[in-house]
Amino acid sequence: MASKKKKNKQLIFKLNHRKIKILIDRILIFRFIKNLHSRFWGVASVIIMFSGLIVCFLIRPNLFAISTAFSDFGKDIRTAPYFAGTMFFASYGLWRWRNYLSHTLKRSRPLLGLVTITIIGLYLVALMPVSWKPWPYRIHFLGVVLVGLSMLATVVVDSLLTKSKQDEHHDTWRMLRLLSCVLIISGGWLTFQSSQLINHFHVALIGETMMLMGYALWVGLKTYLGEGARSNLSRLLKTFVLID
Repeated sequence: MASKKKKNKQLIFKLNHRKIKILIDRILIFRFIKNLHSRFWGVASVIIMFSGLIVCFLIRPNLFAISTAFSDFGKDIRTAPYFAGTMFFASYGLWRWRNYLSHTLKRSRPLLGLVTITIIGLYLVALMPVSWKPWPYRIHFLGVVLVGLSMLATVVVDSLLTKSKQDEHHDTWRMLRLLSCVLIISGGWLTFQSSQLINHFHVALIGETMMLMGYALWVGLKTYLGEGARSNLSRLLKTFVLID
């Protein structure tokens, strides 16, 4: 009796009357997850976020507008599973990276606490449907607020408490760290001004993308450069409970 050949799962998108097929090999994915070093799970987390959001835009290209917030994908039955899955696996990746940092950082506070808040916020965003009102909707946006504030605080606080690596690329590292802060602060301000509470601007997509880019840049630098030396401000504040 001939054995049946298993078919890999396919994702099919329509873009400008053209079909785009993406083959998914679950065995390769599981092997990659198993063999990926914990040090790189932070980078994997932000890649998962960007990739999942791109998939959502491919499914709903009409949402590619500057006024679109990422949570809008949770309102459509076609994109909601991909959006929730993206946030869930991104939070899992950050959790794996947080565990790595907890064993390798000499000065873990307040960095680990802020990353933990980001993980909790992503889980709330993933598990609480934005289309269910009132309480799941409220908890979802509580998660959005936690993610935004903790990402911003993580980048800014770490930039203030650590020095750039002292080598021949010192100026490059400083510029990239500064760019990360500028992106996440500017993006946070645009996102806040575009929120339903303020509603002054309508550029949520630009603001949220800038925040993700700033956080992704910080994660990449932290992964590549490591902990970094203590800054003068960190030495002054080390007597406080929340600073190692």
